[in-house]
Amino acid sequence: MFSVKYLSCCENYAIFAKHKQKSMNKTYFKYKYVLIFILSLIVFIGGLNYKHWYVTDNLMVKRISLIYSISKDDIGNRNIEKLLYQEFQKQGIEVTFDKFYFDCSKYDEKERIEHVREYLEFLESKSTDLILTVGDQATNSLLSTRHRLLSSIPVVACNVHFPNEELIEEYDSQKVYVLRDSPDLKRNIDFIKTLYPHNDMEIIYNIDLTFLGHKSFDSLSRVVDRKNVRVLGYQKAFVQECDYKHLTEMIEYFNLTPGLINDSAKRNGLTISLCPFRYIKGSSLLVMLKQSKRRQQNQAFLLDKLDMLAIPIVTALNIPSFSCIREGFGENAKIVGGYMATEGITAKAAASLATRLLKKEKTGMPKIRDLEKEYVLDWTYFSEYAGDISNVPQNVRIINYPFYDCYRKELYLLGGLFVFSFILVTISLLRTHRRSLMERKNLQMLEEAHKRLTLSMNGGKISLWNIQEGVLEFDDNYVRLVGMEQRRFTKEDIMRYTHPDDVQLLSSFYETLYQSPSMQIQRIRFCFGGKEADYQWYELRCSTLKDAQGEIMLAGIMQNIQNLVEHEQQLILAKQIAEKAELKQSFLNNMSHEIRTPLNAIVGFTNLLIGEGADEIEPEEKAAMIEIVNNNNELLLKLVNDVLEISRLDSGNLSFDIKEHNITKIIKEIYVTYQTLIQPSLCFILELDETVSLPVNIDCFRFTQVISNFLNNANKFTKEGTITLGCKIYKEHQEVCVYVKDTGKGIDDKELMMIFDRFYKTDEFEQGSGLGLSICKVIIERLAGRIEVHSEVGKGSCFSVILSLANII
Repeated sequence: MFSVKYLSCCENYAIFAKHKQKSMNKTYFKYKYVLIFILSLIVFIGGLNYKHWYVTDNLMVKRISLIYSISKDDIGNRNIEKLLYQEFQKQGIEVTFDKFYFDCSKYDEKERIEHVREYLEFLESKSTDLILTVGDQATNSLLSTRHRLLSSIPVVACNVHFPNEELIEEYDSQKVYVLRDSPDLKRNIDFIKTLYPHNDMEIIYNIDLTFLGHKSFDSLSRVVDRKNVRVLGYQKAFVQECDYKHLTEMIEYFNLTPGLINDSAKRNGLTISLCPFRYIKGSSLLVMLKQSKRRQQNQAFLLDKLDMLAIPIVTALNIPSFSCIREGFGENAKIVGGYMATEGITAKAAASLATRLLKKEKTGMPKIRDLEKEYVLDWTYFSEYAGDISNVPQNVRIINYPFYDCYRKELYLLGGLFVFSFILVTISLLRTHRRSLMERKNLQMLEEAHKRLTLSMNGGKISLWNIQEGVLEFDDNYVRLVGMEQRRFTKEDIMRYTHPDDVQLLSSFYETLYQSPSMQIQRIRFCFGGKEADYQWYELRCSTLKDAQGEIMLAGIMQNIQNLVEHEQQLILAKQIAEKAELKQSFLNNMSHEIRTPLNAIVGFTNLLIGEGADEIEPEEKAAMIEIVNNNNELLLKLVNDVLEISRLDSGNLSFDIKEHNITKIIKEIYVTYQTLIQPSLCFILELDETVSLPVNIDCFRFTQVISNFLNNANKFTKEGTITLGCKIYKEHQEVCVYVKDTGKGIDDKELMMIFDRFYKTDEFEQGSGLGLSICKVIIERLAGRIEVHSEVGKGSCFSVILSLANII
């Protein structure tokens, strides 16, 4: 069919196709790897955000009352609310904030308490889940109300610098917790000295006469040397004389001897200058601070509590400001940095504790808990005051740090790597260009060989093909052969043109190509002409080759064999017609034999009964002859009925009345009917749970016909023992099994495969047509069931009918 010339050309064509394929696919593979990288990056980012997506889709809604110590427009609360909302969302809670602001500087202690009490009365009308206070004044005022609402609603107080422990102890049995943010003056002073390592450093510290001021001043006196402390201010500079007196008493209490304001001696080392900003006249304050700056150039301001008056004054003096507290940092207050519990730390700790309270989890003791702190620095203001990055410790978190300054070393390293990579890529491209010139020359040689090969194939319905890297490519003859412009196919593409019945066959052919080095031949039906075209037969032949590098190449030919297949089908049809004629002749032979036997008996005994010597026959013999005639008559009638019935089954003219029946009831009725028909010497047993209803979609008459045939055969071939009619359920497959089991002579394994053939009988001398089991098999298949047989010679047989239940038990 195929010439040796065509097959020998496959190797040359495969080599040509391989080189051509490589040159065309270089760009494709580059983009493929880029696409894989992008998809991997998307999967990675999706995995990182999965937890956040899951939490935000399963949020628990809660209402929280947020009480601030300062007014709405003051610095210190611009970002905390946003961060709290985000942290609550991470904990799986969607919060609604009821915000309450009161300017603590406008009210005295009694007024603040009364103000908060009025707000709590208002909260009683709302379904508030938790109260969250920010700052000392809001916390102390809230707890001082001793309102009944505080015994039923959890309270979390954050950024409390100096908590009133005696007041908090009153709420020992209530869910009241305080997150303490005590100013760490010692670490902040050391931090300033680290950033500005000068011998003569002056740190200006703001003091006031409030309760918080006393607490803060007490903390300062514990961490600094009293010899390095001085007070900026004189009696006439104070707005009120009582403030000066109060300040003097506080200084004497802490045993501090301040230096004189007009002391012109320059101090060496660290100096802590105490300045009562709030109580000194504005003009006097500026004069004092400027004089102090002229004497000592290296100055810094340290803030231990939020003082709205001190921040603009220090800003005007143009000296670096540091803070022990989060308020003002990162909020355009020109605070350089400090050691503090930042907004992020505060929000995270407050949200975590509040979440545990809202979810009614155990929080334990203590009531007062210290917030974590960190060293932070704002690069915008640190660089403005001539800060040196080399003085910044490694454990400091820097905000507003420019990208170039932050990653300067990495950028230099990246630049060096880029230059090195550029050199390597240039060398690689030069080598690739040289290799491509060689490949182009080889390709030209292969193209010449391919042209000669094409000229030799133009007259036939043959196309060459090869497979490289999973892509099937045909030559130019393919276009003339099938009429399609597309010549390159993946395995999935070619499957779309394959006949549905041949898809699995083509897949197996693909797998065999890579496993067997020998010639492979396969016939497949393809349709390359669109939906309206017919499938045509093609023959694929393939050889496995290896190139110079040892890589496997697959090449072969495809030929349209539609005419050949049609001729083969015509031959097959002619053969089938001949076989049917032979089968019909065999059927007639069997029928003539089966009909002749009972007919001879009927004719012979009938002639004896009506012949000349009929009167001489004894009555007993005459009765026996009549019985023989009747039996053979019934046998002949049954044979004719079986032949007609199996003919109707084959032609599809036999109708079935399929309905839902309770098979338990049908089996019981069959058992009752056959109790009188089974031989008296046999024990007829029923294995059936009559309390269980088993609905099955069947034709009741045809099903009864099948079971009756089984019982008749069992009764015929069983001489002693038992016959059992039973039913059991296969719950796993939702099926019911009806079986007839006997203790007869059994059937040999070799005959089990033939007992359902037409006219087959295990014993040719037994009465019967040999059509009963064949009819039973056709009936059960029409009822969407199956027949199973288990038999052992000398022990008996078991015939089972398996049907699906109409509904689930």
